[in-house]
Amino acid sequence: MQGYQWEQKYSVGFRSIDDQHKEIFKLLNKLFDALNAGQAVSATIQIIAELEKYAVMHFHKEQFFFKQFNYAETAVHIKEHQGFIEKIASMKSDAKLGKLTSSFELINFLKTWISHHILVEDMKYRECFYKNGLR
Repeated sequence: MQGYQWEQKYSVGFRSIDDQHKEIFKLLNKLFDALNAGQAVSATIQIIAELEKYAVMHFHKEQFFFKQFNYAETAVHIKEHQGFIEKIASMKSDAKLGKLTSSFELINFLKTWISHHILVEDMKYRECFYKNGLR
């Protein structure tokens, strides 16, 4: 397993959003490092909770822009966000019950979801945000 590295291909072109995405990558790597080092379950739960909290804040920021700019795919994008938060909450609950999936499965899910979400879903709003003056 490897950590998760920010690359320019993940840039949506808006500094505030890119900075938030970079922070999500840092949290993912923090979780990766904790799982790889065999840290206590309580440490893993704390990092998952931190990732969940940060993702909620980030999603609210994006959704604010969706509403402000009347983004056409708002409903679909919000549904994706909700699905992610539900999955993170489920993983946190499983960890508390001692049923945490393997570290490989957990990190693989997170890496795959985040990469797809940024490269596919988030890229869809670039033009709308830019046309509405976000820089």
